[in-house]
Amino acid sequence: MQDFLLMYQGGDEHWADVSPEEMQAHMAEWGQWFKELEASGNLRNPGSPLAPGGAVLANGEDGISTDTTMAEVKELIGGFSVIQAASLEEASELAKGGPFLKHNANGKVLVRPVMSPPGG
Repeated sequence: MQDFLLMYQGGDEHWADVSPEEMQAHMAEWGQWFKELEASGNLRNPGSPLAPGGAVLANGEDGISTDTTMAEVKELIGGFSVIQAASLEEASELAKGGPFLKHNANGKVLVRPVMSPPGG
């Protein structure tokens, strides 16, 4: 089994504006999905949604520069989870079962294998 990072990209930037009832329903869906992953032995870390803002660091001729505007909203990662699976294909199938794509017509779930430490 290998660990895979699921990154939730392109979610609804107005998600915090939904009613408390809608928010509770969405959270219940996530909770149910995480329970299913845990029961199957595939959940490593449910992760978390990310707060707005942040910084982008880059090396340049003038040293390290920081961009806090986060202008590239389309590139924004809204949250993450870590699962384990036997293959990228299995991890992708597991990711399809989550509520993110159901509620984000233009959203994407990026599935990336996590490198194991040498000898691990």
